[in-house]
Amino acid sequence: MALMLATARRVVDVAERVKAGEWTESIGPAWFGVDVHHKTLGIVGMGRIGMALAQRAHFGFTMPVLYHARRRHQEAEDRFNARYCDLDTLLQEADFVCVILPLTAENATSVWRNTVCQNEIVRHFY
Repeated sequence: MALMLATARRVVDVAERVKAGEWTESIGPAWFGVDVHHKTLGIVGMGRIGMALAQRAHFGFTMPVLYHARRRHQEAEDRFNARYCDLDTLLQEADFVCVILPLTAENATSVWRNTVCQNEIVRHFY
């Protein structure tokens, strides 16, 4: 969640600009990046960590949650209104995507990377 917030709000970029002396009287709203409230979060892998992320996104930031996993996760659907969908749908509809999977031969393949990398609609991918 912290990585998503830092990226969305351009924390590192703004810090670098400040170090470079680009801070003037007012930094303006363009420096602040995007707000994550009400943006759609896609989670690939709905295990223990995925559930914790869904909880924080749903209750803390009112983010709709999409997820893709090997099986449906009824608890996530009930508690967080999470919607199970295929990977292509998740990549099309999510504003932020978090991949929370153990590294295996199956998910480390070039097919997986090509599926994600070819989708230009996803704005933030973790």
